[in-house]
Amino acid sequence: MKRLFFIFVFVFLSFDSYSQEILSQHTIDTMSFGKFNRVYLDSIKYSLENNRSLKGWTKYYTFKSYVHLFKRENDSAHSDAKKAIKVYDSLEVGYLGSDETIHRAYYIRGLREYFTKKPITALKTLYKGLSYATKYPKPLDQKSWEFYILERISIIHVELGDTELALKAMQKVASDKTVLGRRYEGGNNRNYIGVLFKDLKKYDSAKVYLKEALRMYNDTSLLDNDNYDKDYFFRSQIVALDALGDIALYQNQKDSAYNNFLKANKIFSDQELVNSDLLPSIAKLESLTSYGYILFYQNDLNKSEAVLNQVRDSLRKNYSYSRDERDLYVRVCDFMNKVYLKQGAYEKSTSTLSELNEYLIAHNEKSIAKQLQLYASEFELEEKDESISKLEELTEQQTTIVQQKNIINWVLGGLFLSFLILGVVLFRQNKLKSKYKTTILEQRLLRSQLNPHFLFNSLGTIVSLTSNESKNVIPYTLKLSNLLRSILENSREEFVSLEEEIQTVKDYLELQSNFSQKFDHVVEIDPGLNVQNILVPPMFIQPFVENAIEHGIAAVKDGEITLKIIMDDNEKLIKSSIIDNGVGYAKGQEIKAKNSGYESLSGSILKDRFKIYSRSFKVDARFDVIENTDNKGSRVDVYLPYILE
Repeated sequence: MKRLFFIFVFVFLSFDSYSQEILSQHTIDTMSFGKFNRVYLDSIKYSLENNRSLKGWTKYYTFKSYVHLFKRENDSAHSDAKKAIKVYDSLEVGYLGSDETIHRAYYIRGLREYFTKKPITALKTLYKGLSYATKYPKPLDQKSWEFYILERISIIHVELGDTELALKAMQKVASDKTVLGRRYEGGNNRNYIGVLFKDLKKYDSAKVYLKEALRMYNDTSLLDNDNYDKDYFFRSQIVALDALGDIALYQNQKDSAYNNFLKANKIFSDQELVNSDLLPSIAKLESLTSYGYILFYQNDLNKSEAVLNQVRDSLRKNYSYSRDERDLYVRVCDFMNKVYLKQGAYEKSTSTLSELNEYLIAHNEKSIAKQLQLYASEFELEEKDESISKLEELTEQQTTIVQQKNIINWVLGGLFLSFLILGVVLFRQNKLKSKYKTTILEQRLLRSQLNPHFLFNSLGTIVSLTSNESKNVIPYTLKLSNLLRSILENSREEFVSLEEEIQTVKDYLELQSNFSQKFDHVVEIDPGLNVQNILVPPMFIQPFVENAIEHGIAAVKDGEITLKIIMDDNEKLIKSSIIDNGVGYAKGQEIKAKNSGYESLSGSILKDRFKIYSRSFKVDARFDVIENTDNKGSRVDVYLPYILE
């Protein structure tokens, strides 16, 4: 027993003497992050406190924050990450060991800011960390951290609606050979990029990445690795297959869509993922939705309707108005509409489209309100942080003032004036930022109000065709469904390519001229315009075309509408001219006012949208009406701002 006691004392004293040893600078610099633990932390701290010539506080606080993060001690992790950044900024800038480490502190800080509902602040922090990760020489294990930073940046951009920026971040990850060498991470990266391409309607690129992801997932040896969660591994395969199925539907490849959905459903069933406690409920509902389409394809319409209704009822019980929920709701309604049209249940089809429209309006309103609240809370937090920083600076200055009494008045006067100017500048900057973000949100709200106006008119046409028992009901509804999908997708973006906007108008003209009323239409585009690289705000041209059809040529025979699009170099605007041979704009508006008794909702919304873009881009965004002298027809010139991609 005594022998064991002495052995214990010897080991304890040896351990203590080791922990109290002052480490060399080389030892601190070469300590591996992967092997870091409490013993190393204590050794570094002791060494830095007892040898002031050593550098490494940035590394110490960064690694300490990671230990807290690993233990889910989130507040402590955030606090130590901030300390690491503060030490680096004040003492260790330009020291190689700290330069190679600081991006990790920014990542941990940005991660905690994101999870505390401050995505914009987190985005700024993560981009700062990314700049350090790419600026300084990289040790062997740093690439994975750059991957984590870019992945989180991409996730935040998706939540904020910036799909293009999210894609750029993930494509940068894809160029990392280290990530490609890891089959699971590489597969997830390809999968994510494919889904983003799908959201941007770049289907060929999406299919390339999604199929590559599936090839990487085929490595079954990954299932032997305890670091990978099996349910999420199979879920990743299902996401890729469902995305390929949706793309096949967009491209009218029904057999291909069915086969992809069938493969996804088999994985879901074989692995019993419906019983998984790890997967979120929406993931299970997505698989159930694909199963609904499988039943539709197999012509089991009643069962398909029951399954899809089950998904829709689940979504109704607890609306979260998230992006994923919105996409799933649109998908479910799209499949249900296919079922109802095949059943000949046209009233149910119309009801489903109407319900989807109401949901999307509510979703847009909730999203805008949520973002407004988010911006307001972040501004408030920024002001508090600035106030704390100012108080700390003031305390330091007051200490100096006490030590230098003979110049106290001059110092206080200078400080007061500096803080006053700084406060005014910061206040004006924050006010301008707030005004700009509010303008963007106001613009999105106006655009979401404009889309329902078009849908209300279209639903009226469906009702009219149905009441007349017209054979055009089904073709009209199918074409309208495709057009609505295009409009809804464009409405998510602040700008769309001029090519997409023109195609939407062409589809609308084709729809109206074939079903609502017969008229000729021509679209003329300046050959010098690169319509793919020019981006314009969506849903500006179509309302004027709609007005020309309903109130211009409705009362004449052999109606004609011409759309001309050119670049107005003098005003630096895209000019779209809508020309018709109808009763004239003024006469059409007069008839319109008599029929409705009030100003058109879409007209009021368009005026507000023109004002917002004129203010934001400092251009004269507008529309001009030119009446023909013989009162036969009119021309409306629409001037839109644009940006080059």
